[in-house]
Amino acid sequence: MSPAPDLERLLERPMSPPDPGVLAAIDSGPMDPDDAVGRDDLDRLRDPEPLVAETGWCRLADGVGYVAVRTAMPGVDAALVDWWFDWHPDDPLRYRIWHPAAHVSNRVERPAATGAKAHWGTTHHPVEDVGLGVTDVRIEFRAPSDLGFSDDGLDDGRVGTIVAGLAGDDGRRLRHTLMVHVFLRDGDGLVLRSHFWLGAAIRPYAPAALAAPVGALLNRAAIRRLAVPKEAPRALARHCAEEYANLATLLPELREAGIAPASVSA
Repeated sequence: MSPAPDLERLLERPMSPPDPGVLAAIDSGPMDPDDAVGRDDLDRLRDPEPLVAETGWCRLADGVGYVAVRTAMPGVDAALVDWWFDWHPDDPLRYRIWHPAAHVSNRVERPAATGAKAHWGTTHHPVEDVGLGVTDVRIEFRAPSDLGFSDDGLDDGRVGTIVAGLAGDDGRRLRHTLMVHVFLRDGDGLVLRSHFWLGAAIRPYAPAALAAPVGALLNRAAIRRLAVPKEAPRALARHCAEEYANLATLLPELREAGIAPASVSA
């Protein structure tokens, strides 16, 4: 493993900017909600056929905040992505080099037994600012089939890997968002479709006997409109575009430096 000073130096590395077209789509205002991918149609994200709106954000009729961001990642393979999500949460510095301006720290809870992907079943506790102030975040990573995909995509030749989970606020002890990152194979690299449904999964971090009935009461349009700030979808879209555009160039650099493993089939 490369020593810490090499990672410290990466904090001064200029971030790679998002594609101008991606930023233009975000900055042009809310997209048509009718063009959003439904939470009941997650398998559509595995189909490389272009979406009506690959990048955009809006408020859905049920009060959910919707975010979609497309990121090209040439020269990145699925094994490298899987390695990153297993490797980076073990050291806050590793998380900070992903987005030095917005990422503060991270820690991870790992399950007793791992699934087909090392990050499945882990819970990350990042501290970051997605544009609304620094927040103690909680992300519970799950197998895709646990979140609405028909299967985990392990045998889908179109898919490199899928990173998905349920995100929330550790400080407020409240889960709230479905998060899906689908990395599609594309030439010598990947194309990432990042999608978020803010407020779609509201539930307190509490024992199931309490969390389930309270969650049922909270998952209503009126509550979602109060709980999800109107600025949140656009802010998250911008942050997502920034961090994954940077990761697209950071990962090959980590491999070149011998920090990430050499390319393997995935």
